[in-house]
Amino acid sequence: MGVERVSEKQSTVAGTFPCRFRYFLKVFVLRHLTRWGFMKHLLTLLAFLSIISAARAQDVQPTKVEVWFPFQLIPNLTLYSSSPCSGFGFEWEATPLLYSFGINKQVSPWYSFIVDPTARFAGSIELTAAAQVFTTKLGNSYFAYSGHLMAYVPLIEWGEKLTLNLGAGVYHVADRSRVFKVAGISTLLGFVHFNIKHSPNPTTWIGSLEFRVF
Repeated sequence: MGVERVSEKQSTVAGTFPCRFRYFLKVFVLRHLTRWGFMKHLLTLLAFLSIISAARAQDVQPTKVEVWFPFQLIPNLTLYSSSPCSGFGFEWEATPLLYSFGINKQVSPWYSFIVDPTARFAGSIELTAAAQVFTTKLGNSYFAYSGHLMAYVPLIEWGEKLTLNLGAGVYHVADRSRVFKVAGISTLLGFVHFNIKHSPNPTTWIGSLEFRVF
């Protein structure tokens, strides 16, 4: 009989322990976690952590190259027209060197690859290099490359609305190298350029719609 009572008592304690644990947990939550003081401290802590995260995000600023490079992946659109072959293509362009004569004299007028658009459209001389990929073969290849020496002359609103583009370029395309005269305009703060390029013997035209973010 004594043994049976002990076993019954142990089973009762074992059975009621989960209930008691849930009861004490409920009391703790009601008395402490739902108090305004606790919530206030919790909100304060979250606000503090968010401020720290924002400060760290501001400290880790992207470099100029990290900003510049993705925009270089945006291709220009170009159309080559000659006899006996013509084709549509994409062009990627970079600026090894630019001299700006239209910006504040207290700022360096020299730029390399990463160019402030204002320095270009306010008045500048630019050396560019480009590679082209055409959707049809021009001669024996889909590929071409070129170099240009361009001058930008502001016309309206110091070039912000309209700039005159003048220059010359050398293209290696359709299995030969040729010199082209270049004329065009740029607008929308220098972001959009439209240029026409011409070379004689045989008469060849190249039209290009260019997106110059840097």
